[in-house]
Amino acid sequence: MQTQTIGDLLRAAREKAHFTLEDLAAETHIKIEYLAALEENDFDFLPAATFIKAYIRNYARLFKLDEKPLFAILRRDYEESVKGQLIPREFLYPQFKKKTSWSPVRLVLLSVALIFLIFFSYASWQWYQLSRPPELVLSNPLDDSEVSSKVLIEGNTKPDAILTINAMPVALRADGYFETEIYLPQEGTNTITIKASDKNGKTTVLQRSVKVKF
Repeated sequence: MQTQTIGDLLRAAREKAHFTLEDLAAETHIKIEYLAALEENDFDFLPAATFIKAYIRNYARLFKLDEKPLFAILRRDYEESVKGQLIPREFLYPQFKKKTSWSPVRLVLLSVALIFLIFFSYASWQWYQLSRPPELVLSNPLDDSEVSSKVLIEGNTKPDAILTINAMPVALRADGYFETEIYLPQEGTNTITIKASDKNGKTTVLQRSVKVKF
């Protein structure tokens, strides 16, 4: 029997709830390409592990799943690198059953190619990080949810971003996670505006509508 991956479980939960990827993207404000990559376990396409965990929390909250088994499966199959990316464990500890004969010239060429590849990949990643606005994921509250006057706001963004909720600054943890409570004095539909800005002036804005009931 094939072992289920984190992507298999998330897709099964979504399909059981009769949600399409388009429905889920609209509900969570996560790019549909990221949702598809997550369900395919294509973590090379996704941003840092912090955001992947936030995406999984969105699935758990929306589809009433227990987070702990999901994160246990994620840890079983993947390990977080020093750069915050998820790497399959099978690639971290390869078992070489056969000895391979390498000539000195081949080893030098391979080393040069590897160094160039690492440098090019790092430069490309840095350029990509600097050229895009900060990622902003909101795991709570869900859009159009019914809340009390005190609303818990949870999510993730870049650790060095400046975050405001309804124009009020909010502190971030070292990994970019934030959690705060705001007060909405007006009963009925209220809009919460979350804004993340980086040092280069690039900004990401999310808005959530909630129904306040006293």
